[in-house]
Amino acid sequence: MSGLKDLKLGLFSYSYRMAFGSHDVKPRQNMTLFQYMEHVQDLGFDGIQIDLTHLTSHDPAYLKELRAAAAERNLYVEYGSAYLTADTAVQELQIASLLGAPLMRTFMGFSRFERGTDVAGETTRAVTLLRSLALQAADLGIRIALENHCDATTPELQQVIERVDSPTVGVCVDLGNFMIHLENPVEAVRQLAPYIINTHFKDYDMKMENWGFKSYGVALGEGVIDLKAVLDILVNDSGLDRIMLEIVSEPQASETETLALEEANVQRSYRFAREVLGIGAG
Repeated sequence: MSGLKDLKLGLFSYSYRMAFGSHDVKPRQNMTLFQYMEHVQDLGFDGIQIDLTHLTSHDPAYLKELRAAAAERNLYVEYGSAYLTADTAVQELQIASLLGAPLMRTFMGFSRFERGTDVAGETTRAVTLLRSLALQAADLGIRIALENHCDATTPELQQVIERVDSPTVGVCVDLGNFMIHLENPVEAVRQLAPYIINTHFKDYDMKMENWGFKSYGVALGEGVIDLKAVLDILVNDSGLDRIMLEIVSEPQASETETLALEEANVQRSYRFAREVLGIGAG
């Protein structure tokens, strides 16, 4: 357990998904991971998590170049991989290893809200794959963080981790995704605390639309999640020494407005994390 002032603060590259051109907006000039690292360092973050969609190649030379660039900037590295499949899991571990990432985030990836989804079968499949993958990850010195990715509920995720029963496998808590299942993020984090090894720390707001209920990403401190309560649990009841932010912004009317909002939300969130929450402020 680390004290609040000792925590490192990182930023998931998905926070700039619009700038990277991988979702919704296709900028005239896509951000690169090298530009992202330079910008993250300038903002004052301590580390990064790289989303797989932002890699332009799986060539070992390219991955090692990214690793060296992060080390030059004194940024710790984590890898945000694809969802669990037997065909890709080992390759994803190798990518994490080449990046110098001691942690790989993954998720089960099933579509819970589709009729006919066999949730019990999907969680059992994940347990079987994670048990096998944990042995290979341990050999590489990598821990696997399984995210609540709008698939498993909190009790189901806990059961998967307990069935896998490996110190190599833990949980990545995504605070916004709990709301998809109408779960309270504070209570969910409290329940999962002993297993948490990674975060997608974020804030979400919610509103009613004509077509139904909507939850959506905002800058830290501007939504409905009790971030101070969540952080208190993470500091006191988990073994975390790093907080990884994932700041999700809504597309706007134009590319310029979208990219400006994305940047503003990251910067406001950084200030809130440091100045209001006190993360790594020692």
